[in-house]
Amino acid sequence: MKTPRVVVVGGGISGLTLAFTLQEDARRLGAPLSLTVVEAAPRAGGHIRTTHADGFVIESGPNGFLNREPHTLALVDVLGLQSRLVEARPESRKRYILRDGRLRAVPSGPASLLTSSALSWAGKLRLLREPFASSAHSDREETVHGFASRRIGREAAEMLVDAAVAGISAGDSRQLSVDAQFPEMVAMEREHGSLLWAMLKTPRPSTPRRLLSFDRGMQVLVDELCARLGPSLQVDRPVQALRRAGDVWRLTCAGGVVIEADHVVLSVPAWAAAVMLNDAAPELAAQVGRVSYAGLTVVGLGYAASDIPRALDGYGYLVTKPEGLATLGVVWESSLFPGRAADGTALLRVFLGGTRRPEIAAAPPEHVLKLARQELNKVMRITAEPRHVSVAAWPRAIAQYTVGHTARQREMRTLLARHPGLHISGTAFDGISFNHAVKSGRLTARRMADSLWDVPAAASTFQPAEAMVDA
Repeated sequence: MKTPRVVVVGGGISGLTLAFTLQEDARRLGAPLSLTVVEAAPRAGGHIRTTHADGFVIESGPNGFLNREPHTLALVDVLGLQSRLVEARPESRKRYILRDGRLRAVPSGPASLLTSSALSWAGKLRLLREPFASSAHSDREETVHGFASRRIGREAAEMLVDAAVAGISAGDSRQLSVDAQFPEMVAMEREHGSLLWAMLKTPRPSTPRRLLSFDRGMQVLVDELCARLGPSLQVDRPVQALRRAGDVWRLTCAGGVVIEADHVVLSVPAWAAAVMLNDAAPELAAQVGRVSYAGLTVVGLGYAASDIPRALDGYGYLVTKPEGLATLGVVWESSLFPGRAADGTALLRVFLGGTRRPEIAAAPPEHVLKLARQELNKVMRITAEPRHVSVAAWPRAIAQYTVGHTARQREMRTLLARHPGLHISGTAFDGISFNHAVKSGRLTARRMADSLWDVPAAASTFQPAEAMVDA
């Protein structure tokens, strides 16, 4: 059997997951595989980066994941990391929004909706009329804001949904496609005629929804994947050109290093993939390059617990757009997972920028730090000097699934099929969350394994833990 040569371009969580899964399938099947992962940065992991300083555990990117994605739990299972999982404290389910200068509890159900000040009484009554909302126009694609306004009212759309979207994607609900961003909401309306009826009719999952992380932060997962890949992973290896030479893909890397492959997977941001594809697949490059991004800066601040005037009794808060702040949200990290801050201290992360303030991601760190502290003081009255400070800027952090994204994605797949041996994976195409990134990597590996070795899917490493939770 010929040994297939596979090159994965990009060492973020999707690329690492994909490469490891292919490697494991080859090992389990006793099948030949020549695998190389090239990462342009000095370290793998992409946005996942955990640092330990001054008694704090600080994430520069995602701080955890929900247990509702079987692919992520299956990956944790295969890596043997179950014992290192930690669960968020129950009080983290409480969320706040900043409205009219005050933190207001977000309603978690019908009972709390009545007592919450997050919405006016008019807004609450409109939300409760959701089952009688008008139907969607089948001939046009809706934005998230348009869908939410139609279903639950303009006030809830602006105060709750828009703030949540900014916290999830750093984006603008008035620009993002509801079909691409929240397809499950569209499906609920289509199948039940109402989001409320859908929630009432849908059986409760057998496994409670939980937010999980690792005992030493999300870097635990990255480090284990890197260790398993070993010398197959090459960092500081940017790809400068990608060309097709007969039946072979030829990658030219920095320093003139040339790598030949039968299969190439681009598991990089869309803007980077578009540059690589310019010569080999210009039409595909143009389509991929249409995916836009929002920048984000994350400021970590550690304090003595006594320096924080209010109780950190929840996950944190999101900022509504009318507040006019650069802050999108603040996560009370030390209230989420055990071990994130030493006894007597507290850790907060401030997220700034996004599409609301795109210039923030390119601003000097000292400017962003000053702004973060000013806005934190305005909301939480924290005036003390922090014991720890960290600033992580991500100029193009999160892909924006704007209106038309689903159609563009279909066109990308059509164009991709014209280039045998070329694959794409990651959050630019298959969902923006950490769980989506893992799922994209595993499913891409599954499709490749079926073709590389002509084996049935049941022989792949995807099967264990598929039914561990409700998706």
